[in-house]
Amino acid sequence: KYAGEYAAWSEDPFTFAPGGGESGVSVLARALPVIRELVAAWPNGNVAVVSHKATIRLLISSLLGFDPRGYRDRLDMQPCCLNILDFKDPVRARLMLFNDVSHYVGEPTRSTNRLSKWWDTAPAD
Repeated sequence: KYAGEYAAWSEDPFTFAPGGGESGVSVLARALPVIRELVAAWPNGNVAVVSHKATIRLLISSLLGFDPRGYRDRLDMQPCCLNILDFKDPVRARLMLFNDVSHYVGEPTRSTNRLSKWWDTAPAD
């Protein structure tokens, strides 16, 4: 029913928002100020932030200074994984732990078709 919207979102989830949805840009614009407020409010504390995978991946890409446009293709995360960022100040962060699922029973699964179609498409010859 929404094949066109799905195709547009799959191509660019960072800037395209399907009807009633939110683009990655909008998610980041909403979430990043909250992270900065938390870091400023507890400069030497530990704060747990729980969110959807997309939001966490967008935040990590922005905080680490790489193009968040590729968050779905470059950052694969398991559900309920643990990520740790150490903040020097509200805008400078260091990734200390990423996608830790050691609290799961057994071994984490390998990347499959959970990533975007860009990842799963075979390279052109």
